[in-house]
Amino acid sequence: MNITLLTYFFSILFLIGSANGDAKKGNEAYEKGEYAEAETLYRTALENDPENADVYFNLANALAKQGKTEEAIQIYMEFRSLVNSPEAKALAEYNIGSVLADGEKWKPAAQHFKNSLRLNPNDAEAKHNFERAFAEANKQDDQQQDQQDQEQEDQEPPSEYAKAMKKRAEQLVSERKYGEALNIMNEALKVDKTVQNFKDFIERIGQVSEINS
Repeated sequence: MNITLLTYFFSILFLIGSANGDAKKGNEAYEKGEYAEAETLYRTALENDPENADVYFNLANALAKQGKTEEAIQIYMEFRSLVNSPEAKALAEYNIGSVLADGEKWKPAAQHFKNSLRLNPNDAEAKHNFERAFAEANKQDDQQQDQQDQEQEDQEPPSEYAKAMKKRAEQLVSERKYGEALNIMNEALKVDKTVQNFKDFIERIGQVSEINS
């Protein structure tokens, strides 16, 4: 296969096979770090050979190197749909994971490294990267939870007014007057920031109100 493999925690590996015309020039531009030029050449190559999976893969790499993450992922998925072997499909999953990891999107990165391992269980780099991304995702979750806990600790407790408005809203909810209950809470929130303590309650009655409207 005439493709370039991105890695996140290791050096970049090149898998260079036979290439002709614009695709070969694209590979040369890519190796020189001229990613925009490589993108242009790969796109031209695809105009002449729109079913060439390898060129799609290299195009995705060039896009990823330019920070065009969304488009790169789309092109990797296109490559994945064009190839048949599990090993080739694993390359797409691996590189999607690498691109996501580069943006510190650890949860989806871990998922795609895991997908790669399912397709190619013997890939040691994919295993290493999955373990790292999984650990970072857990760390990120812990940090977010700590932040939420701290915000809750720092939040001013509900005022007497806020508690009174919630009790009135609860009465309206018991009467199935969800829209009125939601309106009361939203209006109270405008004049008393401590009503924010009942954010979950407001969201729940909002959802029910929307269903019943």
